[in-house]
Amino acid sequence: MRYLFVYLLLFFTISLCAEAKTLKYIETTGSRCREIFWDIKNEKHWVTFGYKRGEESYITTNDFNLNALEWQYKNSVEKTDILAKRNKNSIQINGTFKGKPLNTKIGIDVDPWYQPMSFSLSKFIKAKKKKVVIFWTLNPLDLTPYKIKALNYGIETVKVNCKEIRAYKVKVVLAGFRSIFWHAFYWFRESDGILVLYNGVDGPPNTPMTTINLVQETL
Repeated sequence: MRYLFVYLLLFFTISLCAEAKTLKYIETTGSRCREIFWDIKNEKHWVTFGYKRGEESYITTNDFNLNALEWQYKNSVEKTDILAKRNKNSIQINGTFKGKPLNTKIGIDVDPWYQPMSFSLSKFIKAKKKKVVIFWTLNPLDLTPYKIKALNYGIETVKVNCKEIRAYKVKVVLAGFRSIFWHAFYWFRESDGILVLYNGVDGPPNTPMTTINLVQETL
């Protein structure tokens, strides 16, 4: 289930008051470190953002509730270039996936589609009376749809780049009985909802912990 929550991870949210913003994160898994870049723009009718990590990139278009409308995902090494669009209770996917033509429809339900959750959960944490949200997300590794539950644990102080930051702590798990098999934690800055920290195991048993830290942001 690698990538399901990190790419996603990985990991960013932004206040809608800004017109554009670029963020840089460092992802650490064991001895491996990688840079992640995000570019967020508020358009007239929607919010778009781009993600870049090595050979992977994607652009997601969201409504102003931060629900995904469409998601374009590319991986040059795996020869993947797909476009996924939501149409009511289904997601239509077209393009090339791992070198093979793809034209498929994935059935979901009325729950929102967050792609990635690290962006869309910004709305959830700002709704102070709402402590739980359930949503869909696609795993870029195999395009399997997963239903996820997020729980808002409230505000705590975390240390990021030697600075203490007040942030909302959010736990995410697989919805239903599968919740016992995986969980991860996100911390979103109290002042503007930006993701500042992520901790989770993103792989099979004995995979090292993955940590993602916000290291730079520019307007």
